[in-house]
Amino acid sequence: MKCPKCGTELKDGHLYCEKCGEEIHIVPDYEPEIEYSMHETLSGIVEDVLEEVPDSTKEEKQQSKKRHGRFVIAACIAAAAVFVTVVSVVVVRTHRHNSVNYQIMRANACVAAGDSQKAIDYCLRAIELDESNVPLRFMLADIYEQLGMEEENINCLYAIIKMSYASESEEEAAYNKMINAYKRLEDYASINTLLLNTENENIRAAYQSYMAAAPEFSYKEGTYAEVIPLKLTSSTQGTIYYTTDGTIPNENSTVYTTPIFLETGSYTITTMFVNQYGIESEVVAKTYHIDVLKPPAPEVETYSGEYTIPTMIKVQVPMDCTVYYTTDGSIPTNQSNIYRGKFPMPLGKSTFKFIAYSDEGVFGDCTTRQYELTLNTEFTVEMAVNGLIEYMIAAGKIWDAAGTTTGDLNGRYLYEFQYALSIPMQGDYYIISEVYEDSSGVVNKTGTTYAANIYAPEYYKLSVGESDEYILEALQ
Repeated sequence: MKCPKCGTELKDGHLYCEKCGEEIHIVPDYEPEIEYSMHETLSGIVEDVLEEVPDSTKEEKQQSKKRHGRFVIAACIAAAAVFVTVVSVVVVRTHRHNSVNYQIMRANACVAAGDSQKAIDYCLRAIELDESNVPLRFMLADIYEQLGMEEENINCLYAIIKMSYASESEEEAAYNKMINAYKRLEDYASINTLLLNTENENIRAAYQSYMAAAPEFSYKEGTYAEVIPLKLTSSTQGTIYYTTDGTIPNENSTVYTTPIFLETGSYTITTMFVNQYGIESEVVAKTYHIDVLKPPAPEVETYSGEYTIPTMIKVQVPMDCTVYYTTDGSIPTNQSNIYRGKFPMPLGKSTFKFIAYSDEGVFGDCTTRQYELTLNTEFTVEMAVNGLIEYMIAAGKIWDAAGTTTGDLNGRYLYEFQYALSIPMQGDYYIISEVYEDSSGVVNKTGTTYAANIYAPEYYKLSVGESDEYILEALQ
């Protein structure tokens, strides 16, 4: 038997053409017009026969009745044949219309023939007959994807996810296909929503980078009797933004990079996360009350003002605290300079800020001091350093003012001013350190310190005795 459409030889028992997808009708399709035409034809034959019989004699009328009977019987037989044919067609068509296997078979044939629209119609009818057929829904989703009908594709896959009788592997396959569809559409917000709402941990783990979950807080909100280093974390790559005054953060807010130290007071930390695809998380806020004693501001005994002699800066450190200070006008932190004892005031103008940091992790208020030290001498720092260099050249330690050494060393000696110092009972001095710079440019102090009299070109080697007293040894 050959296909009536393309002429391809058909295999026995096949109900469609594997080449063009044409459906093969073993029993002719039922057509109402054909049945009506057959009925009209049979009726016309009977009427024509009756009209041809003359009404002349009794014998002829009897013959006519016999002929009329035969035609009526023939007409009945023909009508019966038509009826059987129609019934057969209706039965076959009804069976096919209600057969899932037949609808799937026809869908596959249409896919093979490239008739996707007919394949969709057959799939939809099959799903209507068997709503629990998960593979059939995947088949329909694939057809939608091939046609670029992404919305229909996604809706079909979402229906699989919601089906209670879909297996775990089928559910995950639907998630994978659905996420890939959103990726093709570059609809990352929908991927985020899908992942946030699923309970399937495998899927969440596989596509974690697409999620924009709200940041997690390292401390529960509440009241604390200690300073807390609040940490904010996210499970994926992106940026955390936050505010500390209760306002809603945005991409112009502070970017979280290090722990937020919450000291005495009340804080409302409001956060938002933006993942690498630009998707924003929900905003989350937590409130904290920190009740810790605040240390007093450091008392700096050396008051602000103008000075004309070398002066030491001295600070009283509050109990159970560490004092930090800066010289650039910034507020000190626990990463700033640590005050370890009195130190010399620098020449010229300077600004110091001091702050106490308690052992409980609380900063106190800041103390600021401003100084201006101008020495009453014509013997400047530059003159003092140059005089020491000249002495070292004369003594044969260096060759020239650049500090070139006289030995086999490839480096050089340098002499750097440190500060002005008043030594009790001995006078005021410029303190100069000796350093060695090697051939690679690395500089290290040699441990040798020199003192130059502020008011006259007198040079000494300076050391500290066992009782922390200064010892001056004149250079010859």
